[in-house]
Amino acid sequence: MSSLVYLVTHKAKNRIREIFRRPSELIVLLIVAAFAVFVIWTGNMSRASETLRDMRELHAILLAIYLVVFVLIAKNGFVNGAAMFSMADVNLLFNAPYKAKTMLFYGLFSQMGHALSLGVVLIYQYSWLRSAYDVTLVKLLAIMIGYAMTVFLAQMVAMLIYSLTSGSDQKCRISKGIFYGIILAFLGVFGYHVMQGEGEILQRVVAAADLPIMHFLPVAGFLRFGVVGALSGNWIHVLIAVACFLLCIVVYYALVSLLRIDFYEDVLKAAEVSFSAITARKEGKAQELAPRNVKVGKTGITRGEGAAVIAQKHKIENRRSRFLLFDLMSLIFAAATVIFAVIIKDAVGAFAFSVYMMVMSVGSGRWAKELTMPYVYLIPEPPFKKLLFTIQEQLPALAAQSVLNFILLPFLIDCDWLTAVAMMVARFSFGLLFIGVNLLLSRIIGGNAGNKALLVMVYFLFCILASVPAIAAGVAVHFVYLGFADIAFSFLAVFAVNVLLSILLLFLCRNILASSQNNNR
Repeated sequence: MSSLVYLVTHKAKNRIREIFRRPSELIVLLIVAAFAVFVIWTGNMSRASETLRDMRELHAILLAIYLVVFVLIAKNGFVNGAAMFSMADVNLLFNAPYKAKTMLFYGLFSQMGHALSLGVVLIYQYSWLRSAYDVTLVKLLAIMIGYAMTVFLAQMVAMLIYSLTSGSDQKCRISKGIFYGIILAFLGVFGYHVMQGEGEILQRVVAAADLPIMHFLPVAGFLRFGVVGALSGNWIHVLIAVACFLLCIVVYYALVSLLRIDFYEDVLKAAEVSFSAITARKEGKAQELAPRNVKVGKTGITRGEGAAVIAQKHKIENRRSRFLLFDLMSLIFAAATVIFAVIIKDAVGAFAFSVYMMVMSVGSGRWAKELTMPYVYLIPEPPFKKLLFTIQEQLPALAAQSVLNFILLPFLIDCDWLTAVAMMVARFSFGLLFIGVNLLLSRIIGGNAGNKALLVMVYFLFCILASVPAIAAGVAVHFVYLGFADIAFSFLAVFAVNVLLSILLLFLCRNILASSQNNNR
């Protein structure tokens, strides 16, 4: 055991030394710390206690966040489990004379540290949480710990599901039915009380989320119960949640021991998948998880000639990974936008939130992965024509997602149909703009450049700078040129400016597919 303690402590020391030996990582760390300090400072400066919102709204938000995080992580157990160990652990520790229980304890401890690090991202929400709900840093710490505990238990459940169902499609189907059946049963109760409640939709949602039965929602329910207890100073609730958390760990440990689950083979598979994904990202290669069993229907690309075959290829690839034009993340982002709009009751704020969420997703389409593939460069067509057909796949999805984000707003908040349609069009134009920014960065930096975290920050900076002209045009139309104009005309001005900038960026990157060296340095 002493050697494991030595390993943990020296891994932490070496990680700290590595940060200071790599200037790019040190720059990223300083920027992240500076943003955190800025958010905390602005949060403390913007306190407005007389305009505080109902604290139960925050409780409902926490339940939704914890539930979504738990489901998204735990469902990986039906595919490849969760990586509790790295490849270095597999190569070094699995050959050492340690008992399986000792190795399992080490893996759980490592996952706890990883989960706590993920919860740090919530600190950037401090400013609006402080101004809206008077959340102090101590209360935010409780929310972060609850988030980390959710991630930890979700990874543990994913590993347990994979250990119990791997190698048996029947067990996998039964486990899926039980897993999603329980979640849907609670959501059904939630939806029933929302429909039968009284008052505005937000009041009904908050009341339904505060029902005692929601405390029994797997993981998310009792952890939200404990965090709410910490926020309100009810330490009995906190102790109950901590006891449930520890009980889950004990049950997991007991199941692995009593059922004699051979988790070594499962760990090897999960570690291999995780290592392959990390290696692919470092090398700038696209990697996509495929289902274990693929139903073979119509095969081959029967449409499209020349560069048009790229768009047809993307259409065929999307059939197995999307529901119509929507993937899972776009549905979650749309639901988050609607919930945010209902809470703040402001169309402009909902639009800004939707665009912010889109920044993180628009660069993950198949068109971005295609730029890293060698085949697109070998098609004997003009580079600009190939580029147009490459990004064609993203356009219908952007349009459909924009409609999905705002089509319910006229029914939920004070937003007329003209404004809603203008917001859909403006959001679509921001999607085009962010595609142009992605292409420009690929043109300038290449697809395999240095520190990925620093590259993401540069991407966010470019997106902000590219958005300034459209935002300025929208403000000018509303307040300067046509002070009496409806807000819808401002969104149309945003659309016009974004389209012009997108065309300019597309023109500047027209030769990006002329040579693969331009994008894979």
